[in-house]
Amino acid sequence: MSRFAVSIAVRRAAVAAFSVAALVVVSGCAHPISITPDAPPAAKVATKIDKSVAYVISPADMALEVTTPGGGGDKVKYLPYRDLDASLYASFSEVFKDVTKAASVEEAKALSAKGVKLVIVPTIVTTSSSDSAFTWPPTQFSVTLTCTAVNPQGQQVAQVSAMGNGAATFSEFKSDFSLAARRASRAAVEGLTKALADNEALRR
Repeated sequence: MSRFAVSIAVRRAAVAAFSVAALVVVSGCAHPISITPDAPPAAKVATKIDKSVAYVISPADMALEVTTPGGGGDKVKYLPYRDLDASLYASFSEVFKDVTKAASVEEAKALSAKGVKLVIVPTIVTTSSSDSAFTWPPTQFSVTLTCTAVNPQGQQVAQVSAMGNGAATFSEFKSDFSLAARRASRAAVEGLTKALADNEALRR
């Protein structure tokens, strides 16, 4: 084997060792991850709801950081509304004729003059855990999405929820520490798309 080939092999071994070392627990840390879906949600709707809607995520929600358990006594932290904003927009766009984002309920209601019929406020709840005492990425993750839809007068029309679960083993997440979370988010968004499309109150 040439010196060049040996050098490449040594580098690859060093990178692999560093990647594994990065997973080792440093007690008390909150490690940043992303819960953005690992692939575009696949749920499709045969017939869209013929309504224009505005969904609300405030700047405070976009900046909200959540911390939940990881492995070995460590924690993970992430920004759920920021990470899922684009996926929520895609879900609403799959279900409704037209979708606009607003920074507040008041701003969304004001869009009724432009044809908005429903204001949707999403709530995101997450949980995580790990069965590993030696690595920090979560092996189990759940995402629950709840969307409350009101008319421009503020009267509730419907409340729709969907939950997604994601799991990842060491051999999978050693190259993507967020994998369990990403899988849970994708499942939750796919479930939400179907639940919204199937809700009769939203179609009236």
